[in-house]
Amino acid sequence: MQKAINHNDLNIRGAYPTVAPLVRLRHIARQLRLFKPRVNRSDQAGNLLTRYRGRGMNFEEVRYYQPGDDVRSIDWRVTARTGKTHTKLFQEERERPVVILLDLRSPMFFGSQNAFKSVAACSIASALSWAGLQHGDRIGALLFSDKGVDTVRPRRSHHAVLAAIHGMVETANTLQSPIPANGSQPLSVLLEEARRIARPGSALFLVSDCHDLDESCEQPLYLLTRHADLQVLRITDPLEQQLPEQALTISDGKQRTFLGKSSRGLRQQFADHQHQVRAQTARLCRRLHLPLVDFDNTRPVVPVLLGTYGERQPSPTRRTV
Repeated sequence: MQKAINHNDLNIRGAYPTVAPLVRLRHIARQLRLFKPRVNRSDQAGNLLTRYRGRGMNFEEVRYYQPGDDVRSIDWRVTARTGKTHTKLFQEERERPVVILLDLRSPMFFGSQNAFKSVAACSIASALSWAGLQHGDRIGALLFSDKGVDTVRPRRSHHAVLAAIHGMVETANTLQSPIPANGSQPLSVLLEEARRIARPGSALFLVSDCHDLDESCEQPLYLLTRHADLQVLRITDPLEQQLPEQALTISDGKQRTFLGKSSRGLRQQFADHQHQVRAQTARLCRRLHLPLVDFDNTRPVVPVLLGTYGERQPSPTRRTV
């Protein structure tokens, strides 16, 4: 008899991810539903109902025969009863390719407790990949670093998920500072690449801290969501939203600033700026009708995933954790 998995054992901590814990996240795959059965636009065989009509398992309707209809689908009983040729239509079952857009740029290399944002992001990406594979979808990934985008082409195979996991671990383990040494590419580059890779009907999951998901991303987001479904999973650290009251020395790697207990003005400016950035992202997602799910990287990832994508939650909704 297989031993039950303790969700606490699946909580990945620290500054760098490793392969084995990300592979163990496959144990919660059966409990996750990334999206409810819905109309799909893909042209591959799989498990989701679509508007494509052909020979499948689910009968849809009977109508008059039209030139080009498959003669094997003629309903002879209705034809004999009415004296006019009728044909049966079926809804085919089709798969939905799942592509994880994983942001592993330098700003993700930060965390005040439990895990860095990059580690939490890899955990979420791995769990979603295993869940998609468990339900018969093809799994792919775009791994976004300061230097470029690495692609794992969608396949319905454990090898695709393992390739994505090894790629994300390798990329995350190159991070050394939340401040990129030679600058970093904007998030819009990842979105443009996703347009090139994602086939019509794909389900995309953007896992990022969304620090630059702003108006510059609106056009590529709009074009991307015209033929694919996108969910935004935002990972943040509470320390990035509100600085603590105690004295701090902060640095960008080049300069240092001391914040005393009396530096309330600077703390308030920082909090106001972070609030504006988060609100800007939320407004953009609302305009484009994109689900926005918040993850606090100081808390274990698995309970939040189960609360958002668990079997009792058939469709993901916005959560603040």
